[in-house]
Amino acid sequence: MANLSPFPTLDFLIPEVRRSLWRGGWLNGAAVIAVAVTLFIFGWGWQVSQLLSASVESLGNRLEITAYVSPDLPTAKVAKLREELAALPGVADFTWIDRDRAWAELQANLGLKSKQGELDLFETNPLSDEVKIRAQSLEQVAPLANQIAQKEGIESVQYLERALTGLQSVQRVVRGVTLMLVLLLSLTVVALVSAILRLIILVRQPEIEIMTLVGATQTWIYTPLFLQAASLGGGGGLLAWIVGWVSGQQLQQWLAQQTGFRTLAGNASLEWSAGLGFFLIVIGVILGLVSTRLALQTTVPMPK
Repeated sequence: MANLSPFPTLDFLIPEVRRSLWRGGWLNGAAVIAVAVTLFIFGWGWQVSQLLSASVESLGNRLEITAYVSPDLPTAKVAKLREELAALPGVADFTWIDRDRAWAELQANLGLKSKQGELDLFETNPLSDEVKIRAQSLEQVAPLANQIAQKEGIESVQYLERALTGLQSVQRVVRGVTLMLVLLLSLTVVALVSAILRLIILVRQPEIEIMTLVGATQTWIYTPLFLQAASLGGGGGLLAWIVGWVSGQQLQQWLAQQTGFRTLAGNASLEWSAGLGFFLIVIGVILGLVSTRLALQTTVPMPK
């Protein structure tokens, strides 16, 4: 082994990793299951977070901004104001309610007209032009309302500020809980897998000592261990995605059969996409490599 290259070759790594996986036995299975369970919980946490965020965003988009135009604004400026409001960035829906049409509808609904068509209670139209605007996103509601209020000819602007604040608080809580869940699960899986890898290293300690005596470098000795951990983490991520995909399909079908949840089942997607599966596999590989690094630091010196 004196003429070994600095880095191990594939003809050494592939058989060595295969033998290591075979000899690991139930310890390898435990590592895969630990990663799979953790990433499965993380995947569902991610799905629920996305659904809640989408629901909050959808509710926020329904918040209407109502602006009232000054009755004294000249007709020419009214047309200009209408164009400016419709062209504001972030406007998803724009409705201009003419004061004359609104007054006619109000009179018809409340019976304020006499049989001759004259007003019984009012001699003039007390209403003003009304504008109803919906923003493209929840975050744009307040800034858009401020922009509208600064326009010349706008008498007042109203929107459900308390409802907006509540929705934004819910959104922040969802994101915070998701972040805490990710951090907690990541620490848990690193601790579990590193403990399992330490047991594997202890089992292989006599073999490692023999390889060292015949001249093998630490890179040759421990690179297969990194590859083994990466394969275990990737396998756990793949297993988590398969189980998540199956459970998501079953849950979607169950929701579709429930009368009260048919709307939710139609609007919300619980499908575990291929992109999410790839992401879980990558996370599993990263967690496996980090766990290996931690396990080696607490058992043997790392390669220089």
